Amino acid sequence: SGADDYVKKPFEFDVLVARVEARLRFGGTSVIEIEELIIDPDEEKITYQGVEIELKGKPFEVLTHLARHRDQIVSKEQLLDAIWEEPELVTPNVIEVAINQIRQKMDKPLEISTIETVRRRGYRFCYPRPAADS
Repeated sequence: SGADDYVKKPFEFDVLVARVEARLRFGGTSVIEIEELIIDPDEEKITYQGVEIELKGKPFEVLTHLARHRDQIVSKEQLLDAIWEEPELVTPNVIEVAINQIRQKMDKPLEISTIETVRRRGYRFCYPRPAADS
């Protein structure tokens, strides 16, 4: 069978944790249900109020990772390590692109907010966010 991944020495502990989490999501993944939002990692499918949302690839993986860690601020570096096979070969800008795609394809049309930018720290999954007073 062989190895699926490796971490070069010396390594940072949070990088190791992110890599282990990334490997764990390939086995025994489960559906994430938060109110009317359903994320199915096995099928790469998102449903909101019974309607399927077209979000695939890295943006889907970013959303799924943030939803799994929804009470935490996740840094760009943690997202890169967890999602990209060779994070050292991509720039952190790819995270911003993925977040923007989530907001354009999902948040705007559905009039919801799923991801909060935490300045200088990273991102946090924030759905369901309480409705703002009008």
